[in-house]
Amino acid sequence: MPTPAECKREIEALHDFFAAWYTGETTDFGRLEAALAPAFEMVSPDGERLGREAIVDAIREKEAAYAPGAFAIDIRNVELLDRDDGYAVVRYEEWQTTPDGENGRLSTVLFHADGDAPGGLSWVTVHETWLEN
Repeated sequence: MPTPAECKREIEALHDFFAAWYTGETTDFGRLEAALAPAFEMVSPDGERLGREAIVDAIREKEAAYAPGAFAIDIRNVELLDRDDGYAVVRYEEWQTTPDGENGRLSTVLFHADGDAPGGLSWVTVHETWLEN
């Protein structure tokens, strides 16, 4: 059963990957692909429902979109909501800082324990909602 500490570590690690990918500080795209479950799905803050392939393609296209140091992600208030039989539901805040300013989103993720995934957790689904700055 995923622990709160494992869930927090995985959330922070994947978002560290995003920051490094978007600033050209990593070329290891496999980290993302290994983390997302085959049937991964996301609901964006705007309410758009996106499948794994669409998400992977969109992120791949943003490689080095920002100069190093011009994009950052801060994860806050990680909260385990429930866990059972290898699954965990976790809510957290994600705050992104870009040259255009800061934006926040409240995210809820369903993790599944998976020994082949980075951090031992596979991302099954994520639902994001905009937060007011």
